[in-house]
Amino acid sequence: MKVVFRVDASLLIGSGHVMRCLVLAEQLKSRGHTVLFACTPLEGDLRSFIQSKGFDVITLSPPLAKVLPAHPADYVSWLQKSIFDDVRDFLAVVTSVDYVVTDHYAISHEWQSQVKQKLKCKILAIDDLNRRHCADFILDQNLWPNAEKRYPKEGHQIVLIGPKYALLRKEFAILRKSNIQKKNQVLAFFGNSDPTGECFKVAQAASRLTNLPFQILLVTGRQSKNAPHFCNNHVIKIVDYIADFDLELKRSAYCIGASGISNWERFCLNVPTTIVSVADNQTELSQHLFNLGVVRYLGNGEQTSITTYIEELNFIASNWDQLAHKPLSDEVDGLGADRVVDAILGDDEDEM
Repeated sequence: MKVVFRVDASLLIGSGHVMRCLVLAEQLKSRGHTVLFACTPLEGDLRSFIQSKGFDVITLSPPLAKVLPAHPADYVSWLQKSIFDDVRDFLAVVTSVDYVVTDHYAISHEWQSQVKQKLKCKILAIDDLNRRHCADFILDQNLWPNAEKRYPKEGHQIVLIGPKYALLRKEFAILRKSNIQKKNQVLAFFGNSDPTGECFKVAQAASRLTNLPFQILLVTGRQSKNAPHFCNNHVIKIVDYIADFDLELKRSAYCIGASGISNWERFCLNVPTTIVSVADNQTELSQHLFNLGVVRYLGNGEQTSITTYIEELNFIASNWDQLAHKPLSDEVDGLGADRVVDAILGDDEDEM
């Protein structure tokens, strides 16, 4: 079976959509399916990274001009071209496929209906935004209030919703069961692009605190434009990348980070966490997780400050020996990608 992922990464979009697609792609490949990615060339894209993971990438036509978002939720601008142009570009290079997976806030029903009509393929839409999709399956791995009411359904469309479907690398399921000694360490990570400059705020806060009972490991991400490269005391170590990030997360006693996809990695490994929303679409989820008592929540990154992090680090230090939140690990076991593939390709795999 041939599966094509339509997904992009950029300085505007970030890397999370590609990263979760790679998890699903690995699972499909391990079961003998042919997997390709179709991506638009954008500043900060991950086409080379996808290729380094062993997948072929179809490069779509580049944008004719740079489109600036009109507001933070202007997701149409993420495409950097019109829906019509993107569909045309996609169909010009993808002429035969069994399944198309879309993971893109600029792509929904209009794009999918045209591709589905032309290619006679099945479609899986990975989304968080509660939109209409022309897809056989919709996947939303988030824990929402009133989840059963999300996504207007069409026909026999099936919605896979909740963290039991979280797309985590296979290493997380293994680490979840491992008995690894914890470090006196707080791991701070706000995504590869850190759009609201949280890394700088954390570094500045740490520079003013000298008696913390833990060290801070700050991972800035390779695409961050405002990443601090040094700090004036011994309590913080700053790096832009960790090859074994999942292992380092497991070793950490606490985490401070962006909401969104990373939530499920932390829950799977049962690491207590303080989160911040670095994008508007993370606010509802973050507030819900806070209301459930499973995280501490600092609010939107547009409003956080150095003082915010000084106060939070002091709180963590004062409660270092009894930090814990209500666990969600039973709902996030690291096997979500298996469940998704079982659901969307069950009948087809039986015929292979």
